[in-house]
Amino acid sequence: MSIRVAEFYSGIGGMHFALKESGVDGQVVRAFDINNVANIVYKHNHSEVRLMQRCIESLPMTLFEGLKADLWTLSPPCQPYTRQGLQQGSDDMRAQSFLFLVGLLGKLQRKPTYLLVENVTGFEKSDTRTILLRQLVRVGYRFEEYVLNPLQLCYPNSRTRYYLLAKLDAQPRECSDTEEFPYRFCCEVSGANLIQPATDANGNVDFERGIWHHDGVRQVKQFLEDLSPEELAHYQLSQQLADRHECVHDVVTPDDRRTLCFTKGYTWYAKGTGSLLNTQGTVGKASTDLQSIRYFTPREVASLMGFPASFSFPPETSIKQRYRLLGNSLSVSVVAMLMDYLLTRM
Repeated sequence: MSIRVAEFYSGIGGMHFALKESGVDGQVVRAFDINNVANIVYKHNHSEVRLMQRCIESLPMTLFEGLKADLWTLSPPCQPYTRQGLQQGSDDMRAQSFLFLVGLLGKLQRKPTYLLVENVTGFEKSDTRTILLRQLVRVGYRFEEYVLNPLQLCYPNSRTRYYLLAKLDAQPRECSDTEEFPYRFCCEVSGANLIQPATDANGNVDFERGIWHHDGVRQVKQFLEDLSPEELAHYQLSQQLADRHECVHDVVTPDDRRTLCFTKGYTWYAKGTGSLLNTQGTVGKASTDLQSIRYFTPREVASLMGFPASFSFPPETSIKQRYRLLGNSLSVSVVAMLMDYLLTRM
């Protein structure tokens, strides 16, 4: 029987592509996102899905009941929980739609059997997580929490994220508004072949240094496009930016097995927004030719994040828009692996 999926905060369709990659028999029956450009990209790739560009909180309960969804996928705004933000959690207006959906779980007659939540690390320390877990316990969801990185699946891109999987097969119980939940996060998934990160004496997990040089991780060159000189010109690092941010950029070579997390600020900001590619020289040498250093293309970033070759951007989207949309998206392969586990083995 085909699983009916409601894709909340659908963005450019990362969850939809993950569903396809998981091999699970499923159908996205409705997608929801407020971002017009993201919806254009989503529709370009999934023209058969009905999209709703409305504030989730404004929608009637009858709509959610009518979806008859077995699985809700949720990748709500991360700004309330990021290190760079104010970390206001549930007090942030951008968290309200997610809290509305959490509240709906206690009211719907036909509740989703499965939930999959994705967000930045930092969400696990928020009061939003606590509100979510209290509701899951009250309604009767059994849940598992993970902190995972695509490096574990041999993708040379570091994107550490929090994931929650929930299944409606537990006994509901009373849960007070003061009950707290200790941090218990797994870095391995039953039945999945993951590279395990390094752990220090205090139990702190280090995905990057523990996996960056692992032979199982694929090399960056497997994800690169063959660019013409005209195409290359759009992604070249300028001398001005090189001089301004000489010691800030993270630079990798095609033979490396790592890249930093690509954020929506890639190419706009230098520090902590993603790696640059040195196509010829050796990283760290003063004599490196600037002509050999460039930004990764949006297609290359998408590939590093696990998007399939069939994914594409419509021509009317700008390069800057593409980077921003990818920065707000997710690791398709990690989510596909989790979907397979949630829907077949959990």
